[in-house]
Amino acid sequence: SRMAMPPMQFKTGFHGYSVEWSPWDERRLACATAQHFGIIGNGRLFVLDVDPQRGITVIRHFDTADGLYDCAWSEENENHLISASGDGSIKLWDLTGPQTPLQSFEEHTREVYSVDWNLIDKGNFVSGSWDHSVKLWSPLRRESLQTYTEHRQVVYSTIWSPILPCNFASVAGDGSLKIWDVRVNKSTHTIYAHDNEVLTCDWNKYNEDVIVTGSVDKSLKIWDLRSTAREIETLEGHNYAVRRVKFSPHSETSLASCS
Repeated sequence: SRMAMPPMQFKTGFHGYSVEWSPWDERRLACATAQHFGIIGNGRLFVLDVDPQRGITVIRHFDTADGLYDCAWSEENENHLISASGDGSIKLWDLTGPQTPLQSFEEHTREVYSVDWNLIDKGNFVSGSWDHSVKLWSPLRRESLQTYTEHRQVVYSTIWSPILPCNFASVAGDGSLKIWDVRVNKSTHTIYAHDNEVLTCDWNKYNEDVIVTGSVDKSLKIWDLRSTAREIETLEGHNYAVRRVKFSPHSETSLASCS
């Protein structure tokens, strides 16, 4: 049997908020960080190379005036990635370019807590903010393509469907899960998923109608979009808020959550 490798470590010197593998290079990792638990101070986006022999090394880092809460790799260009900032901006960075961003998208009026690049269409990305709005963007335009304002509280997560090119989900502090189709300017589904803030959601990779939500109420709920009157299943076991949940890319019935 293969021996498990000991974990490799890298100290950023900041507090980590998001980590994303490159879809282009199996050794490359991006990490969005903030000083002082993201409450006050600067941010830094690290691009790291993970090598079993050499360990984790910094390829590039980009400094920002405010903390970073999320990041996402471009699905169009292997050297491009975006970061979500506490000052309300989203910045597009080029690994082969200068220390300044290629573009800064500056419409959100509060912290941007989530960014996600469209896996199927590849030409756009979505953001969610503490200003209660969700925005659709093209990397080629400074202005957003669409703004969605149905949530009544902080938006914590925005996630594209891994199967449907026009659909994404959002969850918020108002307890709701909303499904959006970019071809129309209002949500196609609204599910009042939890009686408390919803911090995270993810799509099933094998069934386009199945989605999971995780909440401050310590529970996870599985939903079928063909019948949303109630959840398919409630998963309990965490003692505190569920911060992040991900369906497995390898199995329809497996998911992982952290609290």
